[in-house]
Amino acid sequence: MDEIDHFLGTLERKGQLRPNYNVAPTSVMPVCRVNDEGNRVLEDMYWWYMKWLPKDGKPNYKYSTFNTRDDRILDSKMWGKDFKEKQIRCIVPMNGFFEFTGPKGSKSAHYFYPKSTNFWGAAGIYSKVSPNEGMSSFSIITTDPNSMVEKAHDRMPAFLHPSEFEDWLNPEHSAEYLLDMLKPYPVDDMETYIASDKVSNSRNNGPELLEPSTLFGSSSMNKNVG
Repeated sequence: MDEIDHFLGTLERKGQLRPNYNVAPTSVMPVCRVNDEGNRVLEDMYWWYMKWLPKDGKPNYKYSTFNTRDDRILDSKMWGKDFKEKQIRCIVPMNGFFEFTGPKGSKSAHYFYPKSTNFWGAAGIYSKVSPNEGMSSFSIITTDPNSMVEKAHDRMPAFLHPSEFEDWLNPEHSAEYLLDMLKPYPVDDMETYIASDKVSNSRNNGPELLEPSTLFGSSSMNKNVG
């Protein structure tokens, strides 16, 4: 976690902060936010944004609030007003992300990762509410895909350059100013390969999931997620 702290400029940690090689919605992930003292904190958060806690204590899975479209966030009843008026922005660190193609039961897991750095910092928003007592929940903001990702999916996480972290977390900036920062990541600074088909089962979790599939050649790449 020291490397993530350096990447994000975090000064404090909260939670278990364990590596996760196969992150799925409702997982707990380390996320960076600014605390009341103005310091960046890396803490565990629940990946499914919740604005209120239902009576049964569980998210409303009818609404997929683990991702937030950048082109709809200002008009959303779920988070539009909060995004404009409150400090709810966060940064989600990751080594890469998966997208799946192919028919059900025979999907290929495409792993995308950065070339020039060990981490990406995705733009996100968070809420102090989650099913886990004392833990916040969050959503990753998505944007249009670049030419590499669009072959697998019509959206991709909106990654911030480290020079933009301060602006993104600054509550004084307007929503319009911040949304202008959300653009597809440069395709010339990304790589991809087909990973193990075991990734499709979220119960599988270990570094071996990130090994390139033997059906598509081999590579020395082996990166963690989360």
